[in-house]
Amino acid sequence: MLPGVPGVPDALDADARRLLAALAAEPDAPFPDRVLPGETALGLGYGPGMAWKLLCRLCAAGYYEYDISAYSGRLTEAGRRAAKRNAIL
Repeated sequence: MLPGVPGVPDALDADARRLLAALAAEPDAPFPDRVLPGETALGLGYGPGMAWKLLCRLCAAGYYEYDISAYSGRLTEAGRRAAKRNAIL
């Protein structure tokens, strides 16, 4: 995320925006009937360390919240709205 611009989807770096869009495209269902965000990040080709950093960036922006761990959280409503706004930027 760019300093001084909290909560603005286009302030996220390209990798964070890519993950945000991918997470928003996943159906929101209770576990075990949903793809976990960590799996989504790994499916995009990010390693576990980078996936962790990206999920933390989304969390810091208020777009993502943890469940049991960072890898099993979910987008917030703000995150879903940001993904929609980001899709038209």
